[in-house]
Amino acid sequence: MSASATFEPGGGDAAVSVLAPLLKANGLDLAFNMLNIGALPLEGAEEPFWQLLDVFPASSLAGVELDQHLCDELNRRARERVRYYAAAIGRTEERRPLYQTAHPMCTSLYRPDERYPDLYHDLESTRLKSVDEISTLSLDKFIADNALGEIDFLKIDVQGAELDVFTGGAAAMRRILLVVSEVEFVPMYMNQPLFGDVAASLRGAGMMFHKFLGMAGRVMKPLTVQGSARYPVQFMWSDAVFVRDLFELATLSPGQLLKLAVLLDIYDSKDAALHVLRRYDAVEGDDLGDIYLSNLTRDGGWKSLPAGQAGTR
Repeated sequence: MSASATFEPGGGDAAVSVLAPLLKANGLDLAFNMLNIGALPLEGAEEPFWQLLDVFPASSLAGVELDQHLCDELNRRARERVRYYAAAIGRTEERRPLYQTAHPMCTSLYRPDERYPDLYHDLESTRLKSVDEISTLSLDKFIADNALGEIDFLKIDVQGAELDVFTGGAAAMRRILLVVSEVEFVPMYMNQPLFGDVAASLRGAGMMFHKFLGMAGRVMKPLTVQGSARYPVQFMWSDAVFVRDLFELATLSPGQLLKLAVLLDIYDSKDAALHVLRRYDAVEGDDLGDIYLSNLTRDGGWKSLPAGQAGTR
């Protein structure tokens, strides 16, 4: 979906990491292995994970799009350790209908439900243009075929087919530390899985839902709200953040703990990042949590309450 409206996920400036430079200053260099499925960059939007390539130059990013010509162009402009692959990732190796829409960004393995653009403003981009056929492969096979190794972070936006990708990535999903996935709350594509289905699947892979990054929706025709047809009166979709179960951190290695803490930090979940760092310190006998806390509370945005004192509602 387009993410150009104020209310929608994906817009705005990326949060600058507090933790990443702190780790570098303390001699801890990390190498993130990141995967972005549905990787076409949105104009004016800076995804938070890009900054990790600057702070940790040994990190790598693989991007996936359907169109080979687009991937060729993106690869011509790509920075070091970033590569784009033309592939259709689904639940398994099979032939599937591909529903081409008025805007290529809304093309999907699921047929769009055109009652939505009939009833709501500004969804014309989802109207069906043509139906083709495409060969899909599973996430686990894609990773193996391209020797990508263990993925730390996954960003995915495939227009209702996210659960198909997770189903075909059973091995990968058990190791990924943090996922940012587009999810829908209403079936804008026919028979598509919704947020509850995605959350249940990832919970089975040892992940927990963490938060939404914005909320997208529309106003029913003919009205607008505050002059906008994109005000989310009807909630429709968002980017959802899923993390490894924060109650089961004992299953993670020290290196995974540091990576998870950094990922939480760049998505502005500083409290959860501190929680993970405390676990790292307990394992490694370090004091990174205290250093991070000191940096967080310096400008007054985050405050540490005395033990036993409840926060203000």
